[in-house]
Amino acid sequence: MTDQELAARRMSTSPADDGGAERAERLREIGLASVPDERFDAFARQIVERTGLQAGMVNLVGGTRMYFAGSAARTNLAPGEATFQADPGREMALDHGFCPHVVARRLALVLDDVYAYPRFSGNRVVDGLGVRAYAGVPLIDEDGTVLGTVCAVDPSSRSEDAGWANRSLEAIKEVREEVLAEFRLRRQVTALLAATPGPVLVTSGQQLEVLYANTAHEHLFGAVPELGVPAATVFADLAAAGVTAVVHQVLRSGIPAVTAPVPLADERRMLFAVVPAQVPGHRSVQLTLGVIDAGADHAVALAHELSDNLTKLCQ
Repeated sequence: MTDQELAARRMSTSPADDGGAERAERLREIGLASVPDERFDAFARQIVERTGLQAGMVNLVGGTRMYFAGSAARTNLAPGEATFQADPGREMALDHGFCPHVVARRLALVLDDVYAYPRFSGNRVVDGLGVRAYAGVPLIDEDGTVLGTVCAVDPSSRSEDAGWANRSLEAIKEVREEVLAEFRLRRQVTALLAATPGPVLVTSGQQLEVLYANTAHEHLFGAVPELGVPAATVFADLAAAGVTAVVHQVLRSGIPAVTAPVPLADERRMLFAVVPAQVPGHRSVQLTLGVIDAGADHAVALAHELSDNLTKLCQ
């Protein structure tokens, strides 16, 4: 098969799906970010343990790409057992893999041997990664939006195991219910921050990936199209307000700090208090709270109170 023929075959087998923008918006509303997530990684490990397949994922399918917020691989491989040809990492294009078919159809998909299914055998992950078996179910939110999948893959065929499909689907569906329960918890976090007076930003890691930003924060610094991007990428004025430097300071020291007061258009002044915090899926983040016409101690106390309420949601 020529490269042109293979490309045409791949295009013809791509799923038709026009809900990408809606999914991306819903992921942002719930607070599901394109960053590795401890709780979702734990769910992925459960998938591997329950199915016996080599890799499991909690896959968030956005408008332009897929992101494995949860990912795990089996390590107790038997001598001579087939292995994947490459590491897929955390991110894939929408024409890679079989999860986009699950999302578009809103139905589970089981492939005991992808070579036996012409529609799927030409997918890029078959030759590129060595995927031979797949099982996945859709993650359907309470409003009916399909946000992604819970899935497992393996480099070996399962066609000789007559009961494999049913067992794998049952196991994956059990994990899916736990993931959906976690989604409900994330909505509680989003609701708490949305109801907080003043701008709130939650970031993670050295790049200050944005995990949460409430409406008040977006009103000051601009909208967040997708959670998980570095703060500097979406908030051009964050550094000028002194917030970036203070967040990095707290990231290094773990000690709360505040910016200098920032003048607002209505002649009031706002300072930003930054404290260490915890949110579901992330044990160490930085929480930034903007407070108007307040002293440093009072602003830090309010930020600590909000941080304590977030910690309670993690328990």
